[in-house]
Amino acid sequence: MSRARSALVVVVLLVLHVTVFAHLRPFGVAPDVLLLGAIMGGALGGPNYGGRHGFICGLLVDLMAPGPFGLAAGIYGAIGHGTGLFSQAIDSQDPRVGPLTAGIGSVLGICGYGAGLAVLGTEQYVSLGLLRVALIVAVVNVLLSYFAQQAYAWVAAASSTYARPAAAQSVVN
Repeated sequence: MSRARSALVVVVLLVLHVTVFAHLRPFGVAPDVLLLGAIMGGALGGPNYGGRHGFICGLLVDLMAPGPFGLAAGIYGAIGHGTGLFSQAIDSQDPRVGPLTAGIGSVLGICGYGAGLAVLGTEQYVSLGLLRVALIVAVVNVLLSYFAQQAYAWVAAASSTYARPAAAQSVVN
């Protein structure tokens, strides 16, 4: 995956997260497009890329959120890695897999963040309201998953175009 293209997609997601989706609140819930970025990064880039990419997306959320620093980075990294493992396990080109992965990953990410907050001592976030928030975020992320898939397919296309030969990868040999 191209680092420059990947960074550009993350910056675009961050700008959308802070500007458009901070004010667009379906049913009073702000969508989490950085979580969608972690999910799609893992789905199209594999578990290692998904974990690193999810960690970066979560770190950006941690810089903006009033919660404990590092919690979102850990949760998003785990979600990115998990969706990468899931995408390797099913290895399907079915167009329904992307939205399904976005929905399930969003529910797991939001509920995981709420559980992490509960473990760290803020139990007020763990209620049926958390499940409502997770479902609304999942529906929005499912609707946005097509665009995110296209963005991450563009990132993945750069790695095949600019791939280095195997002999040029190591300076020691």
